[in-house]
Amino acid sequence: MLHNRADDAIALIDVIEQRTLTHGQLEAAVAQRADQLAALTGRLAFLGVQPSVTAVIDLLALLTVRSTVALLDNSTPADRLTSWCDAYSPEAMLGFDGRPDVLLASTPTEPMPESVLIPTSGSTGSPKFVRLTEAGLAANARQIIEATRIAEGDRALVHLPLFFSYGLSVLTSHLLAGASVVLSTVSATRPQFAEQLAEHGVTCLPGVPFSLELYRRTRLFSRDLPQLRSVTTSGGRVPPDLIAELGPALSEHGIDFWAMYGQTEASGRITALPPEELAEAPGSVGYPMPGNRLSIQEPDNDGIGEVHVSGPGNMLGYATKRADLASTAEPIVDLDTGDLGRLDSRGRLTLTGRKQRIAKVYGARVSLDDVESQLAPLGVVAAISADDGIAVITSNSDVSARDLERAMGFPPRSIRIIGIRPVPRTASGKIDYGRLTLLAGGTSTSHSGGNTQ
Repeated sequence: MLHNRADDAIALIDVIEQRTLTHGQLEAAVAQRADQLAALTGRLAFLGVQPSVTAVIDLLALLTVRSTVALLDNSTPADRLTSWCDAYSPEAMLGFDGRPDVLLASTPTEPMPESVLIPTSGSTGSPKFVRLTEAGLAANARQIIEATRIAEGDRALVHLPLFFSYGLSVLTSHLLAGASVVLSTVSATRPQFAEQLAEHGVTCLPGVPFSLELYRRTRLFSRDLPQLRSVTTSGGRVPPDLIAELGPALSEHGIDFWAMYGQTEASGRITALPPEELAEAPGSVGYPMPGNRLSIQEPDNDGIGEVHVSGPGNMLGYATKRADLASTAEPIVDLDTGDLGRLDSRGRLTLTGRKQRIAKVYGARVSLDDVESQLAPLGVVAAISADDGIAVITSNSDVSARDLERAMGFPPRSIRIIGIRPVPRTASGKIDYGRLTLLAGGTSTSHSGGNTQ
């Protein structure tokens, strides 16, 4: 998945390890590491990753020798890592904090159809992976290059986890385009974040919706960032008020804003909205990536239905144990994303919620995503299902449950306010609704608007 030119153009800048590699040096380093890992052809390797030169070289080397690579957080707790090992029996474990690399004696075998395994979003211990192919990942990278106009002179910040498909796709698309990436784990809340953007001439800043909120809070775009030309987002629906605020602010500085939609199950990114159409299609996540096809199944009177995607990046399926690997060799042709949405007359997609994000309010089915969207102006951060109603987290200590019920037209005592700080999030920055539901079971609640901290 390397660029086909070995030249002096910079490929990787590692802020933490303080290393810089050109495309030629990266290719040589990957070839050398591949020689060391040659016994892992057709074998399973658990790779602990973070945005670093070492992790990138190991990943590309394992793909070169046609190993199956399971990408995990390099700081995965020991007990969880043990449970994953029990389920999959990997032949190698590389890159985990506080653990020496382990390569079990093994003989190369026929490569398995899946090249990369990525843990499912929000998984808190269940050893479930999405099974992806190298061909699918490379195809999605080429789609991203074409759709978002990545050129050799571009430089992206890779600060999102590499075991998250969005972070991985930023890396692969820029390397395949012959561009470069800056690898960093510096938090967006720290002053050094803006400093590294300026120092290293970052042209593309990716983020999930939560990242955008952090950029807004820290007034990132009021800083002097002369090289920055695009901000991209994927991984979830961006609140319309955030788009309305950031879009014009970025435009004033000559920075394009790309709203996108993606899923790990489709190798990364599915759609993209060109910056020039942001004003006319607010809330849309754009057109299918070149080569993808979207369909809306069982649409209602408003055209809203289940979003399906067909494309070269679709997964092979899921795995929860070693026996599931190599169980199928062909990608899913028609992938049910689990999302609800509609297509406009020009084929642009707008997401409206998740199929499973449904609550019952005194017998009536209610979309929790709609509740969050409609109550966001009142400070509601998250909504989950509760007994015959809805529980919400709000940042507004003055709002009452009755205020929220009136705003939604719900009957009395259908909404309760819970106090949880901070709101739990997955590694990709999304609200971790599973964890939130568990925490809500033991937290103080209120029907009168009082929040506990």
